[in-house]
Amino acid sequence: MPQRGVETAALRSAARTRTWTLTASLSLGWALFTLTVLHAVSGFHPLLDPVSRYAFTERGGGMLEASLLSFAIGVLAVSAALRCSGIAFGRTASVLAGATALGLVAAALFPATFTSDIDPVSGRIHQYASLVAFLCLPALAWTLAERAREVPALATTGAALARLCQAGIGSLAVFGLSYVGDTLPPDSVVSALAVALPVGMTQRLVFLVDFALLAALLVLANRAARLPQPLRGCYVRSNEREDWRPCTTSLSPDCAGRRNS
Repeated sequence: MPQRGVETAALRSAARTRTWTLTASLSLGWALFTLTVLHAVSGFHPLLDPVSRYAFTERGGGMLEASLLSFAIGVLAVSAALRCSGIAFGRTASVLAGATALGLVAAALFPATFTSDIDPVSGRIHQYASLVAFLCLPALAWTLAERAREVPALATTGAALARLCQAGIGSLAVFGLSYVGDTLPPDSVVSALAVALPVGMTQRLVFLVDFALLAALLVLANRAARLPQPLRGCYVRSNEREDWRPCTTSLSPDCAGRRNS
């Protein structure tokens, strides 16, 4: 009977994970589709102009905002899929996911300062909100990759996710250098890098890596959901503190069960 209960819970978990995976896929797919159409219909350069400038295009007005909001919904849906899958999604992961979504929403609502009629405060909010989103998403993926690698059945997926995180950090570093170099005198070394790697191109690279990270997180969620609950991980109470670690047997007396905190 206990074994049957575990199997039933695993089936329900997998079904909920698939539902949230579908929601996330639709949201992220719409965000990517909208961005692609916006690049096609606007008059801006698809590699040289920053993505933020597309908020001021005469054709496709509002599409950038819609894309960023859909992106934020996709992040929250991915988080929900991970929660349902049984992967331990603690406070750190919750804060990082919320900060990513909030940063995307703020970037959508507060446009960058590319024209004189835009309040400079709006541009600052847009800048810092984008920075928060860009930094928190790889951090979220890295946190979950570390936990996945502790579960033998998910170790390969966790390792692949960790490599994607490294690519994300690398793309962020290149984007940061090109962004700073764009504001420096033209005779500086960093400025020469900005000429070779324009801000618009490196920014789009970050976007692509972020989409890949979210797709990898969905793969992790669905693979975890198909595992028996004891193999996914649990919280273990020790000295009035709860730590997460993988459980190797459903009869382990230490395991308080799967619980998100």
